[in-house]
Parts: sequence; C-alpha cells; structure tokens
Amino acid sequence: MTSTSICSFLRLRTLSEPKSLFNSSGSHSVATKNTNNHTYQTNLQNPLISPIWTVTEIAESVNGKIIKWGPPGTICTDTRDLKPGKNQWFFAVTGEHLDGHEFISPELYSKGCVGVVGNRVCDNWDKGFVHVEGNDNVNSINSLINMACYARNNRFNGVLVGVTGSVGKSTTKRMISLSLENLGINVFESYGNWNNRIGVALSLIGIDRNVDIAVLEMGMSGKGEILELARMAKPQIRVVLNVGSSHLESLTNLEEVAMAKGEIFWDAKSGDVCILNGDDPLVTSLPVPHGVRKVLFGQQMGCDVRLVAAENTDGGLGVRVVLEKGKEMVDFVIPSPGLHLSLNACAAATVATLFGVSLAQVGISLSKFVPVHMRSELQVARNGIRIVNDAYNANPISTRAAIDLLKSIACDGIRVAILGDMLELGSSEIEFHEKILSYCCDCRIGLIGLAGMRFRTAVENMNLIKADNIIHADDAEILARKIVKRLKFNDVVLVKGSRSYDDNSFETSLGKGFCG
Repeated sequence: MTSTSICSFLRLRTLSEPKSLFNSSGSHSVATKNTNNHTYQTNLQNPLISPIWTVTEIAESVNGKIIKWGPPGTICTDTRDLKPGKNQWFFAVTGEHLDGHEFISPELYSKGCVGVVGNRVCDNWDKGFVHVEGNDNVNSINSLINMACYARNNRFNGVLVGVTGSVGKSTTKRMISLSLENLGINVFESYGNWNNRIGVALSLIGIDRNVDIAVLEMGMSGKGEILELARMAKPQIRVVLNVGSSHLESLTNLEEVAMAKGEIFWDAKSGDVCILNGDDPLVTSLPVPHGVRKVLFGQQMGCDVRLVAAENTDGGLGVRVVLEKGKEMVDFVIPSPGLHLSLNACAAATVATLFGVSLAQVGISLSKFVPVHMRSELQVARNGIRIVNDAYNANPISTRAAIDLLKSIACDGIRVAILGDMLELGSSEIEFHEKILSYCCDCRIGLIGLAGMRFRTAVENMNLIKADNIIHADDAEILARKIVKRLKFNDVVLVKGSRSYDDNSFETSLGKGFCG
C-alpha cells in the first residue's frame, strides 16, 4: 500500500469522503480575469496537453529521417495517455526497465496515434514514422533531449525561470506562477515534479509558442545533473531555495550538495538573474558568474526581498506573512498550514517583483494559494479527523517541517505522525532517522506510526520497540490498519514519506519495500 493509499484508507475507514478545507478546482488549467480584463492562463502541463509539432519539426529536432509522413500532432511518451480523436505522435523512449518500442502496434491507431518517433516500428505499421538512429536507451533519451533543446531554442521566445533546492521546489514553482497572475500574460508551469532530465525535456517540449513566462523546477541526485538541465532549459532567472540533507548516497556532504545545486548558476550570462536564499550560508557561498545580477531573499537584513514576520494563524490552518522590499511592505495570510510556506512565498515574491509585480499584488495572489497535491495538503473527514497529506517526498528538513506543521495545528484529540523511511541519505541514514524519531518524542506527538526498515533500526537502537505510542510495521497496509484502530474524531494525522520512481509510472511509496 502506498502513502497515497494510506491517506485514502484512513479517510474511508473514518466513514466519510474527504473534503478540502480550501476550495480547489483540481483542474490542471485555471483561467481567471484580472482587473485589466486580460486572461491569465496557468498551464499546469497536463501530460495530455501539448503544443502541435509538424513532422518536419519532429525530424529536424531529433536529427531523424522521415520514413513515412504523418499529420501535425502533439508529443506523447506513454501509450496509456493516447486519446481517440487527438493527433498524437508516440515518442518511443527506452528506459532502464521498459522499452517504448515494445508497445507499438496497429492498435494504437484507434487510440489517436498518428505516428511514431523512434528506432523502429512494428510490422505493418501504416502511420507516420520518424526514424532515429540507434537502438539503446541512451540514444532514445538523448533524442528526446535534442527535441527539448530544439523547442527551447526555436519555439519558445519568453522568459524561463528555473527553480532548484533540496525542498520546496514544487510549492515555490506554484507560488511563482500564482504571483504572476496580475500581469495578464500566459504563464506555463511544469507538470507535477517533472524535474529530472526526462521531465524537464517533456516540459520544454510542452511549452506553447504563445507562452510569455515558463516556470520549471530542476532536481538532481548527483553531480552534473543540474548543469545538464540548466544547459537544456537556459533559464534567464535561476533560483536556489536551500541546501539540505538529501542525495547523500552519491554526494558525501552538504558542501557537495550545495555545489551540485549551484550548477544552475554556472552558465548564467549577463542579463540573467541569480536568486539565492540569504538565510542559507551554503547557498550564499555559491559563486555567481561575473556580470550576472545576484538577488537575495530571506529573513536576514540586506536581503532584497525580506521575510519580516511569519506566524501560524487560524488555529494552525494558515500562515501570516509579512514581506518587505525597499519601502514597500505587505501583510497577508496564506490559507494553508506550515510556517515553511513563508520562505517559499518570499522566494516567489522575489521572482514576481522582477517582472514589475508589486508586493501588494503578490499578497493578494498568494492569499489564494492552494497546496500542491501531496504537499501539506490538508483534508478533513466528516467525523472531524484531519489528515495532512505530505507524502510526496521526505528528507530530514521536510520531515522536521512537517512535524512542526502537525504541532502547530489546533487539536482537541491527539496528534498522529505516520512516517515512512527517508531515502538517499547515504551512510548516515540511520542517524537521520533516529534524530527524526527523537524530534517526534520531544514534540510530544501522541502516536507515531513508522514504516520501513530504516525506522525499524532507529526504533531498536533507541530502545523504543515497546513504547506504547510507537507503532512499526514493515508493511504499510498493516501499519494503516493498526493506526486506524486508535484514531478518534478529533485527532490530526500527518502522513509523510518518500517516493521512488520507475520508468513506467510514478508510484508513491512509503519506505523501502513499498516502491512501485
């Protein structure tokens, strides 16, 4: 059972459907009218929504050969996303576990496929075909990246904002897009957490020609990855949010993590802007190329946009934020729990004000913020149990912040933390899990549910295996059933865990052993 299904299980077992505390359409595309009667379109880049590519553009972008012509269409990398009646070209990517070419068959015709981009097609293929030389995964992924570079250099003429950091990328990306709504322009926001080389490539391929500003997040697990993404996307505005204890399987210490994140600055050119967290010494120490504008955000005096104050409000369900830039100041409430959102808002305001958005307008926009799915997403069952779904990913920084969030929410019952193993922490992983478990105890969390072998080892090392308020299970479904038996209507439940990915689907997982 995944962490997502744990949330669903808890809601179902509390005999009600969940309802969001704050209104959200759940749509991937939101259009609103501003005071100037312009339409602001935020495209959250549903994988099914993509601009049109001609067969000539496709062939040119991948250095391929047109074997069979086909009509213009959108680009799709997953046959499950094909839709009847929509012209779509299937880009057959060979991943570590799956080869997209194996899914090519005439059956795709009825699903809306009008052509294939790849090394080969099946027998009797009667639709378009752009042939790409090679037959291995390196070649097919490189071809996808070539298409992305072509899209960036030849199809998108707007401003690109690149965001990286150990935590907060997706939330800050969402806040940046929201803060730009008053400009009356087309803003593109990459879908979900498409922040690796394939995700960034697909995001660039999916930017429509009429987009004015695109906001992409960039993630990494080792050296050189951010540099590759930055060279692909060529952001004019480059943001580093923070450096924390993550990716320590391939990077030995925080200084190396900082250097890897700082690769986003390496190729910045005159006229570009590099935005840094002024509160994080590992970030402020990153070198910025000569002649490139450097802008700081944070609580420290001297930051270009300063977080003057942040406090929980509305019983922990909101965060009051005060921001300052020069002589301008704004005071507003983000209608979502978690003090960490205040620094994300400060970073977003720093980007937005570069485009001429006033702090007052930023405050109005962020007062409408709705949490990104599975990031501090607060839902309440009809019987009163509140569930904070923060299960998208976990590292020591984000897990500690999630526990602080849980602690800040007014609660007449007990606070329950369901935690899954944190991944990619290297040789110190057990120590990190022990510190998180110790922090839960210090915060007097009423009931602690733990999934995964790392947390089991931490519990054993700390002699807490018989503690009445700690429940551990290697299997997440068993853990959920144990937790449900002890819940009451006025409790607050936090679900926090790591995710792992394969090439076929993005399956949410709680700890080692639950990866899809």
